[in-house]
Amino acid sequence: MFRRIRILFVVTILLSISSFTQANPGGVGDGVFDMQCGGACHGDSSLNQTSSASISIQVEGAPYLDQPISISAVISGAQLSYSGDIGIFLLTDTTGHSDTPADAQWEILSDSNGGTNNYLEGKLISGQDNISSSWTIKPTSLTTTTFYISIHHGGDDIPYFGISQGLEVEVLPIPENLARLSSDFTPQTTRPLGEETIVSIETEDVSNVKVEWKVEGSSINTIIANSSSEGEWEFTAPASNHPSTIQWRAILEGDGPSQTTPWFTLVAQEPPFEVDEAAVYIQSFALFIFVLGFILSIQLKLSNVKTEQKHWEQTEEVLQDSPPNAPPLPNGELPPGWTMEQWQWYGHEYLEELKEEVQ
Repeated sequence: MFRRIRILFVVTILLSISSFTQANPGGVGDGVFDMQCGGACHGDSSLNQTSSASISIQVEGAPYLDQPISISAVISGAQLSYSGDIGIFLLTDTTGHSDTPADAQWEILSDSNGGTNNYLEGKLISGQDNISSSWTIKPTSLTTTTFYISIHHGGDDIPYFGISQGLEVEVLPIPENLARLSSDFTPQTTRPLGEETIVSIETEDVSNVKVEWKVEGSSINTIIANSSSEGEWEFTAPASNHPSTIQWRAILEGDGPSQTTPWFTLVAQEPPFEVDEAAVYIQSFALFIFVLGFILSIQLKLSNVKTEQKHWEQTEEVLQDSPPNAPPLPNGELPPGWTMEQWQWYGHEYLEELKEEVQ
């Protein structure tokens, strides 16, 4: 019984702890991960096989300091169709650690899934043999960085891993009077469904902004952005009633050299389901306390039962082993040949016989 209680106690603790963790069946979800996660998070790295998929990588835009560029990747190959799911990393090293863009002083402004992550998960559409991803990033220091695209996917119950050739990018100082985005500009990456979205653009040394936008599979649309204040520009993205992606870029003009930004991604999606983590923790702790109290109450009841049982057993032993009270001695003395112990046990019988003889 106590063993079952201990097992229940351990299970309760594990269930409570599980409330503080997260699980991602079918993948870990987009995030910021080192390359080592391709072997450790998604299978035993010692069992990984080399993927036969082809990986191409290219850069778009001039790599000026604090100005965004776009890095895109296309992964293709029949082997990808085995599972359809694929994880794609943007990396700055191949050692397996400290290899995210942030580690090399690059900031991710947006990714093609509508986030700001170096690791993206995608699914190969039936009938296609390639999948693409892209990132808009900017350098925060004058540096030279080599970028890589790494992938992992399944097939025949075997994990596969691959990595591209390196693409070297040298960051350049900003030319004088370059029409450019503000150094602290951060593009909006998501928006709710069914609403027009006013997109703001912060610039420097810019007198005119033309915006090109497109929905995947459609032609490019061109609009003129409105100036809302000094260095501030706005354009309106049309509403979308279903999850979709708009890509846009700005053509910046001023007294100095003009510049075209890379494509930015704006994803229309349902608002994410928000979980109040504090409430979950409190509920888990309350459940733990309730089950712990229940277990302790059972233990207390069992302890009381055992105590009562032991007391009863000891009482029986006393009743069985203790002699009865001795009857009064005749004339205040033991009969000849009797001991006091014999008198305690059998004296009442002697007195009964004596009484009968007198009668």
